[in-house]
Amino acid sequence: MNTAPAHSEIEVSLFGPGYGESIVLHLGEDSWFIVDSCIDPATGEPAPLTYLHRVQIDPAVSVQQVIATHWHDDHIRGLGRIVQECASASFVCSAALREQEFLTLVTAYGQRSMMASPGVQEFYEVIRALEARSQRQSIHVPIFATAGRCLWQHDVNVAGVRYACTIHALSPSDVSILLAHQHIASLLPQEKVTKIRVPALTPNHAAVVLWVDIGGVFILLGSDLEETGHQGTGWSVILGSSTYPQGKASVFKVPHHGSQTAHHAQVWQGMLNAEPYAVLTPFALGSVSLPTRQDVDRICTRTAQAYTTAIPRQRRRRGRPNAVEKTIRETVRFIREVIPATGHVRLRADLTTRPLLWQVELFGDARPLNQVYVV
Repeated sequence: MNTAPAHSEIEVSLFGPGYGESIVLHLGEDSWFIVDSCIDPATGEPAPLTYLHRVQIDPAVSVQQVIATHWHDDHIRGLGRIVQECASASFVCSAALREQEFLTLVTAYGQRSMMASPGVQEFYEVIRALEARSQRQSIHVPIFATAGRCLWQHDVNVAGVRYACTIHALSPSDVSILLAHQHIASLLPQEKVTKIRVPALTPNHAAVVLWVDIGGVFILLGSDLEETGHQGTGWSVILGSSTYPQGKASVFKVPHHGSQTAHHAQVWQGMLNAEPYAVLTPFALGSVSLPTRQDVDRICTRTAQAYTTAIPRQRRRRGRPNAVEKTIRETVRFIREVIPATGHVRLRADLTTRPLLWQVELFGDARPLNQVYVV
């Protein structure tokens, strides 16, 4: 686990759940990318940074881009710290967060507050980090991702062969950006009105889906994009776009924790190889636990090479007798659920080996998806 990939190797590492999920990419020749962020409960540090330090990679030098696919709490914990430490990396976020309304929202809610969203607080930290960086260098303006935009383009030289490498955003669409802006504007605090907690954008119109192409090897990172049924949004608009990517991906980060709301059959049929490597992280909040047994069955009928970073866990509030509650308040004050350790699914493949052979490694609670609901 502690060995860095060779310069000729591609790596896709998925971390979660912890507090969120994150992806670390190595696209050859010591070029690293971080997509979203999560906190490793074991260390209290952003999982991508913990991992890069463990394999002796300097984030300040080797990370080329930090990409925030959207501002939901479970994808952004620790992002401010990552931007600070990845001093030479450009920062990418959804174009849905470009408008002045979002900057106003971040400023209004960015101070640490019981009513603020961790996602907004993290973007407040990102903005502060970019402002501090601008005093030393010119790289401080975010790159705004929108459907069809190339976010990264660079040739990787491996064993004397040059491989073209590109990262394209497949979303958000123009309609999705408009809907997100309308939602953000509705959250702005009004004068003499009690400040409320900032809710997440649902359905997720702002999420950035990424298409990675390195020497004809394709990777599809689905973020949390949902199939909304709203014209001009979701996976349908990607599939119907004139900028639809050529090729089929061999690795698929399944969107929205495998939920039915993010499923589109044509994605599996038209954008992915037969039997792709599919990876996901579970999610639990209140009575919601993803993926469900039905989600697991649906994904596993599409591919036998599906993996999760951990077992889905449903959080339940257990009722206790009043005497027990009183004892808890007088002694430890409260009991907090222990968040499970962050699991890690790692895929590596050597660019110089054709056909490409992916090696799958599972760490922590990670396991094949078909073993999740086995009794």
